Amino acid sequence: MIHALGSSTSGVDGSSEGGRINTISAPGALVIYGVALLQSLQRRNPKTKLSVAPIQVDGIWCLELSYQGDEPSGAPAQWHGHRLLLKKVEPPPPAPVPAPAPPPKPSA
Repeated sequence: MIHALGSSTSGVDGSSEGGRINTISAPGALVIYGVALLQSLQRRNPKTKLSVAPIQVDGIWCLELSYQGDEPSGAPAQWHGHRLLLKKVEPPPPAPVPAPAPPPKPSA
C-alpha cells in the first residue's frame, strides 16, 4: 500500500502552500473579494460610507456596492471577474426629539 506524504489535500487545493479562497461558495468568496474592494475604495473616498454584499442577479452572483454620500470615484465595472453594481443609500432620518416632560404637580 502506498501512503501519500503531507496533508490529505496536499497538491489538490493549495492548502500546503497556505491555502486559497474556496470558490465553490460564490457568496463567501465574494465577501472576501468585497473586503479588498472596500479597502481600495475607502482610501480614495474617505468621506463616503461604503458597504458591499454579494447579490444574485438573473442567477449570476455579483457584488453590490452601497454608498452614502458622493458616488465613489474609482469604482470598477467588474471586480475579480464579477459584475459590480452601485447602489445609493439614503441616510436614515434623524431621530425625533422627545417631547419635554410635563412639570411636576404641586403637592397639596
